[in-house]
Amino acid sequence: MSNLLSVENLTMKFGGLTAIDDLSFDAKNNQITSIIGPNGAGKTTVFNCLTGFYKPTNGQMFLHKEDSKISLRKYTDFKIAYVAKVARTFQNIALFKGMTALDNIMTGRFTHMKKSIFSQMIWEGGASKEEYENREVVEKVIDFLEIQHIRKTPVGALPYGLQKRVELGRALAAEPELLLQIGRA
Repeated sequence: MSNLLSVENLTMKFGGLTAIDDLSFDAKNNQITSIIGPNGAGKTTVFNCLTGFYKPTNGQMFLHKEDSKISLRKYTDFKIAYVAKVARTFQNIALFKGMTALDNIMTGRFTHMKKSIFSQMIWEGGASKEEYENREVVEKVIDFLEIQHIRKTPVGALPYGLQKRVELGRALAAEPELLLQIGRA
């Protein structure tokens, strides 16, 4: 089975504190790979490096696509989501509390929205067609996660477990090739 992700000698230092020290691993296509460790071990820092939120002090991170390797170090967080098709969830829930579950999951489709903001506001130039196509994907995610009953509920009114499921739905709606999910044991 081929690699989807390769991390080579990843190091991340914050001043005198070394959060990650020479970490290397591979994640295979169509498999679950876990990073486990106690609080403060650097798991979230690894995810922040992989998604471009942090620039590592040293090391390489490659996403393998067909016959090429994409270096994640050269992209910003947006480009990693858009070009490399990497999505993630967060340790602390990062949802729009006043928006519904459906609307939060729709935000995961931002990399698939091609029409200008102006076209979207007035629903011209194919914006309505694009909206319907993206809504179809989101509805499939809602069905997959079995959260139809909360689709119109503001996420701030939901219990923690359902908020985590909505956050996972938002990541899945991006149709990532690599999904990074942070959870608690």
